[in-house]
Amino acid sequence: MGYENIDSAEMAEMALAQAVDEHIEESQEVIDRISELEKNILHWDQEDIKQLRSYIKEMRILLQKHFQVQIENFINMKAIPGSRVPEEIRQMYKIVSVDKMGIALYGLEMDKIAYFTKITEHYQKKKSASGSPPPKK
Repeated sequence: MGYENIDSAEMAEMALAQAVDEHIEESQEVIDRISELEKNILHWDQEDIKQLRSYIKEMRILLQKHFQVQIENFINMKAIPGSRVPEEIRQMYKIVSVDKMGIALYGLEMDKIAYFTKITEHYQKKKSASGSPPPKK
């Protein structure tokens, strides 16, 4: 295509159209990946908590970078498969899930990993120190 007969306004319009097309294509790739990650998270096999942490970390980054959305506002974290956890402990430690080996993913950033038994021991010590009775199982 010869550019000698095109004025600067037409050039700007062409460049903008190309940029929009590229943005839409890139956005669709990101949306597809987020959709795949959501499916992986909600159908996680509960085998390896590190895999779940990886999915959540990638999804958190994509949602924040491309859409300024927090993962907690995008996905129902209580819908993630895992062993049952008493609600008080879940809330206190921000537990996302516990795998079949008894390892928990927890924390505000959903990036900490520890054996659930260690978390419950810590919880019991905290409750004993405050004088409150331990939760029913």
